Amino acid sequence: MEVIILGVIVGLGIGYFATQNTNLISLYIGPYAIPNIPLYLVVISTLLIGLLLAWIFYLVNSFSSKITLYGKENKIKADEKTIAELTKEIHKLELENTRLREKSGEEEDVKSL
Repeated sequence: MEVIILGVIVGLGIGYFATQNTNLISLYIGPYAIPNIPLYLVVISTLLIGLLLAWIFYLVNSFSSKITLYGKENKIKADEKTIAELTKEIHKLELENTRLREKSGEEEDVKSL
């Protein structure tokens, strides 16, 4: 509902602007000339082109951020897998260490790592 109300207000503002700026101008783009264009069309089309360019820049920035985050997430997953493998290896080594101590008859040092 808020979007509809905002759209109506913006539409009324553009309508009021258009009724106040009906002067005809010639638009020159390099060697080309476009005669008899209402001033409000030039202003509104420039505004729309600016909004379109801003949207394109936003999409490019958003896509770039998603690619960066995807790469970092893959790196985190790989690191978590390495941590899990190393934890398993530590556990195996601790079991082997305990088995060797029992076999040799040494007492376990509770203060050691």
